[in-house]
Amino acid sequence: MPEKLGELLIRNGLVSEAQFMAALEKQQEFPCVPIGQVLCQLGFLSSVDLNMVLDYNRKRLKLGEILVKQNHLDEAKLNNALQIAEKEHIPLGQALVRLHYLDEEKVARAIAAQYDLPFVPLDTFSFDPELARLINVNYAQRHRIVPIGKVGKVVTLAMAFPLRSAELHELAAVIDMEIKPAIARESDITTAQHRIYRIVARTSQTEKENLHFEVSEDIVRESGKSRYVDDFISADVDYLVKKIISVAIKTAASDIHLESREHGMEVRFRIDGVLQSLDLGQDAVVINDNAKQIVSKIKILCDMDIAEKRRPQDSSFKLKVTRDGAVRSVDFRVSTVPTQFGENVVIRILDKRGGAISLDTLGFQPSHVDSLCRTLEKPTGIFLVTGPTGSGKSSTLYAILNRISSNEVKTLTVEDPIEYSIDGVCQSEVNEAIGNTFARFLRSFLRQDPDNIMVGEIRDLETASISIRAALTGHTVMSTLHTNDATSAFTRLMDMGVEPSLLSSTLRCVLAQRLVRRICDHCKVRYTPAKEILGEFRFPETTSHPFARGSGCVRCNFTGFAGRRPIAELWVPTGGEVLLFNKRPDNQTLREMVFNQGQRMTLIEDGLRRVKTGETTLEELLRVVPYEHVEECRNRMAAKLFSWDAL
Repeated sequence: MPEKLGELLIRNGLVSEAQFMAALEKQQEFPCVPIGQVLCQLGFLSSVDLNMVLDYNRKRLKLGEILVKQNHLDEAKLNNALQIAEKEHIPLGQALVRLHYLDEEKVARAIAAQYDLPFVPLDTFSFDPELARLINVNYAQRHRIVPIGKVGKVVTLAMAFPLRSAELHELAAVIDMEIKPAIARESDITTAQHRIYRIVARTSQTEKENLHFEVSEDIVRESGKSRYVDDFISADVDYLVKKIISVAIKTAASDIHLESREHGMEVRFRIDGVLQSLDLGQDAVVINDNAKQIVSKIKILCDMDIAEKRRPQDSSFKLKVTRDGAVRSVDFRVSTVPTQFGENVVIRILDKRGGAISLDTLGFQPSHVDSLCRTLEKPTGIFLVTGPTGSGKSSTLYAILNRISSNEVKTLTVEDPIEYSIDGVCQSEVNEAIGNTFARFLRSFLRQDPDNIMVGEIRDLETASISIRAALTGHTVMSTLHTNDATSAFTRLMDMGVEPSLLSSTLRCVLAQRLVRRICDHCKVRYTPAKEILGEFRFPETTSHPFARGSGCVRCNFTGFAGRRPIAELWVPTGGEVLLFNKRPDNQTLREMVFNQGQRMTLIEDGLRRVKTGETTLEELLRVVPYEHVEECRNRMAAKLFSWDAL
């Protein structure tokens, strides 16, 4: 039977039995700290002797074992990360961070525990450029190390991963100093290298030429430029802004978040509805150091006041993006907000890609598309699409417009903002600064003799009243509402002050929808959800259904998801349901009649259908769908109104 570490140390005379027992007693206060490190901290053992014994006898715990022991990771995630690390030829720690299982600090602290070294957070250090003379910059970058402090003849060396003992001794001999090793986050080491060595992370001319961007502004500016702006905004900052936007467009991000932090700027991208941090390479360090200039450059692009940093501002700009000879226009809506450490900037991307949006290509269930198309054949009434921000409501409205538009009809829209241009449709944009509101446009539209009217959003009683009047006078009106489900549209309009009798005459259809992330096809694997997740949907823990999920790969940025699909519930009011309107029912009563007593598919049931076909996961449904719908699903299953096998 292999000897334990304590037995080895005692047998070799490195510690006494009394010292080892004292260390065991001390370890009870900090159970996650290895016993070897405790012995070193108590002064019973030198780190050199400990490392020699650990390496010679192969007693050092593996990184994965330490993380599992610290309850930061379970065996399933560890095995998946090991497979990714082997497949992508990257260290285990890097795979864990990419898979979003752990953050950098937890991995770095585990590496420190593995090698009995201290962990140092570099964000508390002020770096001395004189340290650059000790170690060559190329050697430091290649080995992911950086000198962070010097006291007498002792230099503290931060490392992302420990150098071998021979390399440390060789380095100490070269610089003629004693080296005190420590572990730090790799991103912190990169930042420290930039500050100490003054690294200029310039990109090659070839890469810069691959960013085919041309600024196209709506307002013609004066030819004269301020010398102060020229001095402040460098060519590198102009490149960095384009690099950030380029990454966002290539990854199909919907928003860019530039967040000011205490020590610089963090850039995150909303992809498939979830914020993600992407690898920006060496540019990440330069972005961090030029945070204020980048914010000012964006403000200049969209005509904001660069001197105003105390108040929120909103504006927009346009870029022409050229790729493979094709040119398209991309709109950017910009919002700035002052925070504790500077200004936060959110850039919403409205990428007007070619190709018409259709109901068939959006990904709705065929039964929903058929019902919706039959309802659209009715010449008048209000059609509503509901859901929270970012649930795909606008795309659905554009698909409906493409369906009903033709040369024989006139279609007018009022939007905030115009996200897609549609041939044959007259589109207008809200501008509240000059009084062009939804309500004002709608009044004018009624004098334009339209057949179809699309209202971007019904926000108030005035807009709702004019929309209903338009529907009563023979027009087809389409709009959106922010509600949780289909039946909530009725109660929301009543709360605004709309009379139920008017809704009973005009409400033709309500489509409630959400967007769920789709499992990546390149890393899809079978798995069994946790028993807590199965319990939420009343599935037995021993279910034999082959659930699927994404294990994470380069193509999906190690998230396991790529793209999104809609889930929906469609409500076309029947005669009996319309009669109920005059009784002013609450949402629970109305929903009981519409869904629980009928055969309509609810939002959660549509989502479970996608789970059953291996398109998404139960965890994703819990993230997206309101929890009251999950409870409703359990009740429907208990009442045998719905079953997993019937999907």
